[in-house]
Amino acid sequence: MEHCEIEIRTHTAGKVSLYRAKGLLETGGTGLCVTYPHEGENVVLRFEENVLVMERNSLSMRFARGEATKALIRAAGREGTLPLRTRYCALERSQDHHKITLKYELGEPAQKFILSIRIVPSSEER
Repeated sequence: MEHCEIEIRTHTAGKVSLYRAKGLLETGGTGLCVTYPHEGENVVLRFEENVLVMERNSLSMRFARGEATKALIRAAGREGTLPLRTRYCALERSQDHHKITLKYELGEPAQKFILSIRIVPSSEER
């Protein structure tokens, strides 16, 4: 595990949002795993064999290109699901960073999302 900086740029409904955090990165083989804080929860992003899984206490999502899955939402002791369709999911690696590009539709009627997730290894401690 090594320290990293994560930047998530989200495009949806004509708006762009940007989230940055420090986290921990583990790489191996063709995949990677990043853990970082968001909204008071630890988030785990795991990318392996062209599938991205996002897990946190309140939300779980599995993205696989061309597949229809469900987003699992948890709050106040209850659970619910929303339909999820992944249009594109890919990992690019370079010498100094990793980038995950994700395009998906969530809900009914579907809201379209495009995410660019940039992960930069860092020697800086949190």
